[in-house]
Amino acid sequence: MQTRPATTDDVPDVQTVARETWKTAYDFLSREEREAALRERYATDRLESAVADDDVEFVVAVDDSVVGFAYAHPVDPSERVGGAELRDVQVRPERWNEGIGRSLLAAIEDALRDRGFTQLAVAVFADNERARLFFEAQGFERVEERVEDLFSGGTARQLRYHHDVG
Repeated sequence: MQTRPATTDDVPDVQTVARETWKTAYDFLSREEREAALRERYATDRLESAVADDDVEFVVAVDDSVVGFAYAHPVDPSERVGGAELRDVQVRPERWNEGIGRSLLAAIEDALRDRGFTQLAVAVFADNERARLFFEAQGFERVEERVEDLFSGGTARQLRYHHDVG
């Protein structure tokens, strides 16, 4: 397995990984909410824009095909240093516990560090125990809890974590 920068050719595989992951990892959300999130967050044009954006670090993990992806962007795009927001770390469920998520996160952190970023933040659903445990094991510290609006009109508790990358 290798990690590399994503290309627009990877977008269909990224969407497949997202669908598989959201079906399994976000089963505490309604089906309607998961589908709304997939439509909004993983729309082809949105992902292609993220891959092409020089401010966004977008990486994929590849074996024979894309098995995971991660991406982050500056909290304030006008600043090239400071804080970045991790938007996703997703791995095909059948490949969980193989270190792929750690490899993706390390690739993102290395790229951000090389660009002068010092901190990485991530928001995690409070009900997503797997994600909470993953980020805590990687040294992320919980700094906030809040209620966020969801895509289909509901709300959910989210936890915000920070991690130094500098």
